[in-house]
Amino acid sequence: MHNAGVTEREIQAAIDLSAQRDFSTSLALYQGMLPRAKTTLDRMKILFGIITCSTWLKLDAIAENAVQELKQLPDFEVSRAFVVTTQAAAYIDFGRAQEALELIDINLSSEVLQRDDFRDWKYEHLFLKGRSLVQLARYDEALCAFDSARGIEPDGKFETLMLIERSNCFIAFGRYGEAHDAASQVLARGDAEMATLAMQYMAECDLGLGRASDALKLYAEIETRLPSSLIQEERIQTGIKNAMAYLEKLHPQGKPS
Repeated sequence: MHNAGVTEREIQAAIDLSAQRDFSTSLALYQGMLPRAKTTLDRMKILFGIITCSTWLKLDAIAENAVQELKQLPDFEVSRAFVVTTQAAAYIDFGRAQEALELIDINLSSEVLQRDDFRDWKYEHLFLKGRSLVQLARYDEALCAFDSARGIEPDGKFETLMLIERSNCFIAFGRYGEAHDAASQVLARGDAEMATLAMQYMAECDLGLGRASDALKLYAEIETRLPSSLIQEERIQTGIKNAMAYLEKLHPQGKPS
């Protein structure tokens, strides 16, 4: 039977499904295309797609087989930077921060990420390194990684997430003023879900600073935005109770002011 090869439309359809996190359907499409790929470029795109989908689906054997196939193609050092970015992001979401960090550190020491034309990938690696370190409660190192990323891209594509993570680090150190400032910058960045999460951090900082009334105002605003995929409602209710208890302690009912 004549092998018609793979069309850009087919590849784009699989990419779109992956972007929608329909990894199972996307993976099936990529696997069906692979035997028909005629060019090196098409083969690389398909293998990248297989690695992305199988990594998020936790199909490690399929991902590893695709990596081994990539090794047979040109410029594997460049391909590996893409692979690590994909795997590290997934591992962080899976709670496998140490594995993510080890992969990232190997890439950051590679020659590829020292090149000017890969500065955007180095930026992303540093951001992911910071996220890994936050998950490992190594907050000082995380802040250093975020600072290094900002040194490459002062307002890069991960700045909103980075502000949230920086706020998280400052809260861990009890540096509530800095944490509040970092979180407050998220409000003007046009992401409603992240803004709601930032407001939660700000409210918790206000409590840490003894500003219970300000915290309650933020919690009231947050409640109008629920449900939110990024917010644990139980945590909001706990914050409200803590703020009210703080105010009650300052102004006990029934006692003269």
